[in-house]
Amino acid sequence: MSSPVIVEATYENGVLRPIRPLDLTERQAVQISLNPEATTDHPHISQTPGICGGRPVVHGTRIPVKALVGYHRMGYTLTEILAGFPGLTAAQLHDALSYYYDHQADIDADMEADELPAVLEHFHMEADADGVLRPVN
Repeated sequence: MSSPVIVEATYENGVLRPIRPLDLTERQAVQISLNPEATTDHPHISQTPGICGGRPVVHGTRIPVKALVGYHRMGYTLTEILAGFPGLTAAQLHDALSYYYDHQADIDADMEADELPAVLEHFHMEADADGVLRPVN
């Protein structure tokens, strides 16, 4: 089975019209999917509402780009990261890192929002000297 082809089209008054002509053979079966998945400029990365909060993930998985970037920042080699995610291919990992560098400000902001100070502020909490969480008065 060949991989799916993404065709851009407009929908108006009950008619789906491709933006560019399709190269179809006579009597070729075509499957149309109106998937809410947002494609990206990277073939192995997608963003889908409801999957990991709509954040970029490796396509077909629930592995967030920011998680792979986090391991890379901690000093893990690409081989070590791949060993930790057995279903992940080298191409997917490289594409995730490439996506990060193309969208660094967005991914960095998302990662900062997950850091403890941001989480505590979001939930109006603070940590005392012993690490006990308490509501901010």
